[in-house]
Amino acid sequence: MGKLNNDFGIIFWAHLLVIIVFILTPFLLPYYIIFCLVMLFYLQNLLFKNCVLTKAQLKDKDGIAEDEASFYVYYFKKMGLRFNAQKVKKYFAWFILWLVFIFSLFWQLVLDKNTLWFK
Repeated sequence: MGKLNNDFGIIFWAHLLVIIVFILTPFLLPYYIIFCLVMLFYLQNLLFKNCVLTKAQLKDKDGIAEDEASFYVYYFKKMGLRFNAQKVKKYFAWFILWLVFIFSLFWQLVLDKNTLWFK
């Protein structure tokens, strides 16, 4: 494996950065752009059958079932955590995305806070 797709290579750090930036989006971007980002995530999952960063990162890994191919599942297993892989994958694919969007609605509409970009 090269530096790009080893367990803590460039793709790992890019993926982690995308996740962190998305979690911060309620403070950065208007809620309607966040909604579009959520829809783009689901569109990529429909078109590519998974997140493109996950596919790139886990493509050469052995023993990973398609329904378990997830950034979170892979690293939680590496940490030795025991869990239901499908539930973890669904939790992060559904709950977290919508939680960030709902928080953005609360932050921007209810509390009337401005975002850093696209005011």
